[in-house]
Amino acid sequence: MPTTEVACFPLTPGSNPGDPNSEAGKITKSTFDTLQARDGMQQLQFGMQVENPNTMYLMINWETKKHHEDFIASESYNPFLKTFMTICDGDPTLFCHADFQPPTSLTKTLSAPVTELATFYFEGAPQADYLQNVGKFAETLEREKPEGFLAAAYGLTHEVLEREGVKGKALVLTIGWQSVERHMEYRETEAFRTNIGLLRGDAKGIVMKHVQFMNAV
Repeated sequence: MPTTEVACFPLTPGSNPGDPNSEAGKITKSTFDTLQARDGMQQLQFGMQVENPNTMYLMINWETKKHHEDFIASESYNPFLKTFMTICDGDPTLFCHADFQPPTSLTKTLSAPVTELATFYFEGAPQADYLQNVGKFAETLEREKPEGFLAAAYGLTHEVLEREGVKGKALVLTIGWQSVERHMEYRETEAFRTNIGLLRGDAKGIVMKHVQFMNAV
């Protein structure tokens, strides 16, 4: 099973990584070329947050987490990172690795017109049955197929994350939708109200955004 690097970066105002003719676009293209040449890098998608277009998300599939760690330990990593950070307005607000389930569904969620990306933060670790409950939530979506739903994938972080005083593992959930509006309509349904507890569990913090992902070429 591949490991997915999940990263979220604030961009300098006016940066447009999706425009290949812009300075940010050229730096992003150089960054992606470097990543795609690395041993073990399988797939790379990036996108802007709908709620704040100055925020970019990266989802990078590595054959194993060690392949990414080997890149970080290499001599080429610091120059690579220094160049990329010239278009960023500060440190990443999210950086972690997760093994997404089901593996084949992650690509479907990131290929959707819009992807719901939610992070659930726990103090220490979630309850023992939490991942099983998240699986039930995802299975319910797949079975009932609410209007606009395309796919769902989820994974527990390898790392301990800290956010607003909460420190522990986190759960990253991606759901592909036809539009933001379809997702928000689903949130008003009885099915959502009945099943949302499976997702929330004993989470101490939740961050949910929408992202429009693109394949890096």
